[in-house]
Amino acid sequence: MKRILKLLTSRLVQTGISIFLQILIVFLINLIANEIFVYYYIFCFVIGCIFSIYVINTNSNANYKIAWILLLLVVPMVGVGMYIILSGRLLSKRKARKMMSITQSIKDKLDTSNEIKFDDEIARGQSQYIKDFSYSGPVENTNARYFCCGQDFFESLMKDIENAKSRIYLEYFIIKPGFMWNSIKEKLITKATQGLDVRLIYDDFGCIDKLTLKELRSLTKYGIKARSFNVFIPVLDIIINNRDHRKLCIIDSQIAYTGGINIADEYINKKERFGYWKDCGIALYGEGAFTMEVFFLSMWEHVTKSKLKTIKGEYPTLSTGVYQPYTDSPIDNELVGENVYINMISSAKKYVYISTPYFVVDDEMLRAITNASKRGVEVKIILPGIPDKKIVNQVTKSYYKRLIEAGVKVYEYKRGFNHSKIVVVDGEIATIGSVNFDYRSFYLSFECGVWIYKAPVIDDILLDVNLMIKQSTQISLQDCKANIFTRLLRGILSTVAPLF
Repeated sequence: MKRILKLLTSRLVQTGISIFLQILIVFLINLIANEIFVYYYIFCFVIGCIFSIYVINTNSNANYKIAWILLLLVVPMVGVGMYIILSGRLLSKRKARKMMSITQSIKDKLDTSNEIKFDDEIARGQSQYIKDFSYSGPVENTNARYFCCGQDFFESLMKDIENAKSRIYLEYFIIKPGFMWNSIKEKLITKATQGLDVRLIYDDFGCIDKLTLKELRSLTKYGIKARSFNVFIPVLDIIINNRDHRKLCIIDSQIAYTGGINIADEYINKKERFGYWKDCGIALYGEGAFTMEVFFLSMWEHVTKSKLKTIKGEYPTLSTGVYQPYTDSPIDNELVGENVYINMISSAKKYVYISTPYFVVDDEMLRAITNASKRGVEVKIILPGIPDKKIVNQVTKSYYKRLIEAGVKVYEYKRGFNHSKIVVVDGEIATIGSVNFDYRSFYLSFECGVWIYKAPVIDDILLDVNLMIKQSTQISLQDCKANIFTRLLRGILSTVAPLF
């Protein structure tokens, strides 16, 4: 009984009930209006047509437009309201300006005048794109370490937190109580009581059923500054769709961790969910860590409405390749995360290896991947063998046939759930971060990653990717066969996927 009561009084359930009631009220208003006013449906259809014309003229990809147009024209009474609430296209100037301050802060804080000579024009162009649209330049005075699993990542992170001397900054989409969080929290409390500057940003929606107010108050008591990104208020609003999906931990401006690993026990396989949880991460040591600290502080300024000064440390001269951390904002209409991937895939000469937990992409991305394969590039995509989201997995499977027919080799990681987000091209260029191959990462969330050129760490990434392929099952055209109902379901889901 206590369990049921706890569930019913939880913030997640209350939020769900609140949103459901709001949707029900809107539906009932439409139903009543339709009964009273004969021409109400015609009025809604005309409004739907006007919105459809607006959608056609937006700077969006075709899949996104088609999904919204179908909804606006087939069920205009619902479609218009959903577009206003969920599309993000009608964000008020005030809200857009507040969100844009995150990117503007990065632009103000980072000096991108440093020029690095590339021995390859295509790589130089990719770096220039990131510099121009993510406002972070390439850095050389950086070393890196790749982590092929959450366990190794966690062990290294704990040691570096233990050795921190001045500040520790964390920013995560999911923080869930358990062994991993409790261990980190204990270290953070120790460091905060020693006088270190310890700050934490968590996404309010990502932690809505995980991080309680009691937990947060206990952090504040020990001097840890904790703030939520985009507080999730149970009211239908555009801004609820924009989440902070980044994963960052920066220590003393000298070390920065990122990748796909959140703070929860399944990420380090202390708790089994969907078989073995395969994830990866990277740590930057040196100047690249300062860039990522700026990413964090820019987000901190947004959530606290404060202004902070950044102090760049001293970094030893290193010559181990080029690293370029980058972020992506859903507010500036520049698809940095997706374009970094497309630029890399389109430049491949020999091979492209992709690892992603979800594959729900637009025509531009699908064309880039299939065209690479058609011009003789070996393209391999590693996906989960055991999915965490069955509906999303059905959409992912809807792409298999087109990919395989174009010559792309599709693999499912048979040990369990693959949550790694990696692209490796020709053994010379790689990227790793928080960006999934899906609409939410490309269009709706704040994301981050590291673009890498001719650095030794690429060999470690490549070694792990090849091992993942050996531990996976290759999908054939025969495996793509499905009954008519499954094909219909996948077709419907892939059509509406851009909306969510």
